[in-house]
Amino acid sequence: MQTTLQFLIMVDGPLTAAELLDLIRTRLPDAVPYRRDSVDVRGNLLEINPNEDADPQLAATDEDDYLYFRWRVELTPMDKTVDEGHQIALARELLRAIEGPQARATVCAAFEDRV
Repeated sequence: MQTTLQFLIMVDGPLTAAELLDLIRTRLPDAVPYRRDSVDVRGNLLEINPNEDADPQLAATDEDDYLYFRWRVELTPMDKTVDEGHQIALARELLRAIEGPQARATVCAAFEDRV
């Protein structure tokens, strides 16, 4: 499995990890619970982890604001059929599912320029 198919979505906003996961599960109903703060979605393990570098002030003012967002949504391919096109489509859909008045998000990936 190519590691370049792994990707992150950095998320900022007042949502808790559980609320963020509920939002994802509501908008991607094919996401299957895996364990706490994670789901299996379209051949990927999706895990939500706090960003150890989170800083609300830098997230609001720094040029690389996403580095300081509150959450790291990590996606790791688990199915051998997952390819780059699949990951790009999934990243786009996840961005649409997450972004809104409560949250902002950005994709960090080898293919981020195509999302």
